[in-house]
Amino acid sequence: INNLSFWLLFFSFIISLFSAIYSYGPSSGWTLYPPYSSYPSSAFISTDFIIFSLHLAGASSILSSINFIVTVFILPINNFLSFFQYPLFIVAQLTVSFLLLISLPVLAAAITMLLFDRNFNTSFFSNYLGGDALLYQHLFWFFGHPEVYVLILPAFAIISHVLSFLINRNVPFSYPGLNIAIISIGILGCLVWAHHMFTSGMDLDTRFYFASATLIIAIPTGINIFSWIFTILSD
Repeated sequence: INNLSFWLLFFSFIISLFSAIYSYGPSSGWTLYPPYSSYPSSAFISTDFIIFSLHLAGASSILSSINFIVTVFILPINNFLSFFQYPLFIVAQLTVSFLLLISLPVLAAAITMLLFDRNFNTSFFSNYLGGDALLYQHLFWFFGHPEVYVLILPAFAIISHVLSFLINRNVPFSYPGLNIAIISIGILGCLVWAHHMFTSGMDLDTRFYFASATLIIAIPTGINIFSWIFTILSD
């Protein structure tokens, strides 16, 4: 599975590179928002290539996530460690894998509908044909915001491990709390995607919810910061 994941990512890179150099490249921005990415606003086939590239990259990440999850659950440490005693990097990687499994199929659905709009005369995102362009934004950011934590959570875990090593501690301060904080950030990261869309015309109560939920993420993030500080001060 891991080898297949690698080669899918390799071919995804080749296709995305070809998309960038073919004709004028994708002309719809990195988010592929319709109508900018729809035909005829973005009539070049390079946009279709980048959609295929995203499909392959998503499949690669899903396979890697499955591999990581299965590996963690069959580790020998399961016999003598509770989940909250796992190494932080393992907890972070496990959280990231679940985030990818949840969010990537949603992105795949969004760009598949976009591909159908471009090539098969469907109207999922065409407002003047009964579609909804904002639907794409919701689907895209349901993936796009958890992706932020896919990048940062392993880094948080690495920082905790490095600080512990430099301070000559076996584990960082509040080790179980750090595990819970990492998992909490992952869960909350799936619930706040629309704070990227405050200018899209959402209702006031909807904006209030997403703003409030976004602020709550500061709590587990703060636990990480305070743990690092107290780990350093405990030297």
